[in-house]
Amino acid sequence: MLRYLTMFKFYFNKLRFCLEIIISLTLGITCVYNYLNSTTSVCFLISCNNAATTSIKSAFPRLIAIACLISKITDMYTNLTYYPEYNKKIEEYELYFPIIVSKKSSRNIFIIFIGFAYISIIVPLNILRLYLIYYNLQNINIFIFFTMMYIQNLSICLIEIYFIVRCFGLYQKFQIINEELALLKSETISKNKYPVVLQNEIHSRIINNPQLHTLANSIELLRMKHQFVRSVLRDLNKLYGTQMGSSLVYLFILILFDIYGEVITKNSKTRSTIFIYGWLLQYGFRCLAIIITTHFTTKQAYTTKTLIADINNRYLDETTKEELYLFFNQIYRHSVEFTSCDLFTLHPHLITTMTNMYLI
Repeated sequence: MLRYLTMFKFYFNKLRFCLEIIISLTLGITCVYNYLNSTTSVCFLISCNNAATTSIKSAFPRLIAIACLISKITDMYTNLTYYPEYNKKIEEYELYFPIIVSKKSSRNIFIIFIGFAYISIIVPLNILRLYLIYYNLQNINIFIFFTMMYIQNLSICLIEIYFIVRCFGLYQKFQIINEELALLKSETISKNKYPVVLQNEIHSRIINNPQLHTLANSIELLRMKHQFVRSVLRDLNKLYGTQMGSSLVYLFILILFDIYGEVITKNSKTRSTIFIYGWLLQYGFRCLAIIITTHFTTKQAYTTKTLIADINNRYLDETTKEELYLFFNQIYRHSVEFTSCDLFTLHPHLITTMTNMYLI
């Protein structure tokens, strides 16, 4: 029975890999097609008066095609190189330290929320726009062009969702470590309520009996868990750093194009006032979802330092003090940040920077 299950899993993974290759190649062909035909399709939809206007208006679908192609190629490469190691680490960690039921439930709720949010702010607007294009223009080529453009945008969204969900999984792992540290902190505070004389007696007994170093052993285990999750975070950054960086740049530029397009486009049968607000909501939400998720994950990882410092301020034996020092030193020396090719950090400051640039 186990043999047949192993064979089934092998062939299933092989079939899934082949389907991913086919889908990626098909998507790549649509990106090339849209890039080459963007001028014709956009100018058919909106009249182009001169070469400058033509270039600006055709840049929107070309940008989506380029962003989709870069994201898909990078995603395929990282899935072949980094994903097997990342997935193996996650499976090993959850085998030795299973996620409790409440955390699994909250993760499932988060996945449903993110998926529903993306679908609700993207799909209805795209369907409405395609309906207006088909009903008012009756041109199948233009309809296919914009359908492929929206599919390319959805492909980028799927990669963003995968990243956000996996990032949330690391957030939960750091959260569990911090909850265990907070419990150790409470126990340490409770033990420190003994009189000074009793503390000295307990301290001498602990030093003379290494088997009683339960607190030190617990901190050592948490230190190893935190170190492991940090290494997984670095792997996740390798998997999605380039895609998330390109997504943020792409979304930033799309906001500018949509604002410009709303200003220069008047009385179009395929546009409505609702589109500009809906698209701006979509791009803003996607930026916030990426940046806020990474911010809270790194914040949860650095919260451990505060808990370590609080425990270290209590009356402890030398072995426990040494473990706390090693724990604190590891976090202090190793950065826990999400970056895009080491060019910029995915941090809330990006939101204020982007806002300032729009205002200028």
